[in-house]
Amino acid sequence: MLASIFRLQLRHYIGDTVEVATSSDLFEGVVIEVTNNILRLTETSPGYEGNLDIITIPINKINYVRVDNEQ
Repeated sequence: MLASIFRLQLRHYIGDTVEVATSSDLFEGVVIEVTNNILRLTETSPGYEGNLDIITIPINKINYVRVDNEQ
């Protein structure tokens, strides 16, 4: 039940900038999709070209999500 509430909450953040932490990584980007199993966000790579990467994170690997409230 808690997992379904978490997924519903994540869906509210589609289009928002978030930070997502797993046990081994920290990602920052805009949420573009939330399914039953994954969160996808676009992450701007640092550097000259500013490539746009799509990051796929299994929801069960997420430790925390922080939402950018300044939007």
